[in-house]
Amino acid sequence: MRIPLASTTLLSFAEHVSRALGRDVFVKRDNATHPRYGGNKVRKLEYLLADARRQGATDLVTMGAVGSHHVLATTIHGRGAGFQVEAVLTGQPYTPHVERNVRADLAQGATLYASPLAASLPLKVAARVLALRLRGRVPYVIPFGGSTPQGARGYIDAVAELRQQLSGLGFPTPGVMVVALGSGGTHAGLLAGCRLHGVASEVWGVRVTERWMSPAPVVSWLASHALHLAAPEGKGRGFSYKDILVVDDQRGEGYGHPTDEARRAQELFARDDVGLDLTYTAKAAAGLLQLSRGDVSRRPYLFWNTLSSAPVEALIPDLTATLPRSLEALLGRG
Repeated sequence: MRIPLASTTLLSFAEHVSRALGRDVFVKRDNATHPRYGGNKVRKLEYLLADARRQGATDLVTMGAVGSHHVLATTIHGRGAGFQVEAVLTGQPYTPHVERNVRADLAQGATLYASPLAASLPLKVAARVLALRLRGRVPYVIPFGGSTPQGARGYIDAVAELRQQLSGLGFPTPGVMVVALGSGGTHAGLLAGCRLHGVASEVWGVRVTERWMSPAPVVSWLASHALHLAAPEGKGRGFSYKDILVVDDQRGEGYGHPTDEARRAQELFARDDVGLDLTYTAKAAAGLLQLSRGDVSRRPYLFWNTLSSAPVEALIPDLTATLPRSLEALLGRG
């Protein structure tokens, strides 16, 4: 069961990137999964919202950094599906983009709570769940990034879509797929999708968050359980931590901190009209460049562009509205 949200996204050849690397590089433009707010979270939410509806939920409770794209996607599409949305947020380095995201959360109807200490997020989420239940509500908890086996199923579907496009366009099967690795659900879904749909590609995640958020055993667990949900009859063994391929040296100083490598990747991909951000996708693209330069084969590469390109400003009627003090503090402005 799923709630259809995601549009089919373009698969394109990156001419300038390919020329720079001396190999074919393709881009799956999942930045455009939805005209109002797209990105990889939309594919996950198709299954998460359906599961919440199946369980009779009235409210979605989630969590993330103060500029979380997952929280914004959950707010927009969760509210669109008839749910109330609450989110517990923690801090991250300030940028105007981060501020716009939290303003958009509020403008689109989310109820937001601050957790200055990231370690306190689970406790604050549990407190919100209890408070809602005491009011007779039925909360459904969505963890960081929507990364559950249900959510990861969205990227099993994405691989099926990709396989059809490769065949229809006459493009070669990529030897390597590269995606940003945050909470792990997208990486896990791609792994499971390649197994289920017979796509012989390595799947590399480029870590953009702290290691504790998506260690290899967690990603392999997500992939194994997502595959079982999609194909209960079984598709061979599950995944082990050894199946998880990670580029682990593109984070720089940490989540949300830009790097010179990401800026260079952003500039190169922009020549192919691929817009990247310095928190997620530009770091993932920098990982692709690193992998390619160390790969003596001529295998084609495919980059998953996963951050929404829909204009966030269109979601905010008043860009000058005063933010609650607790959220200002998370932005480093309070």
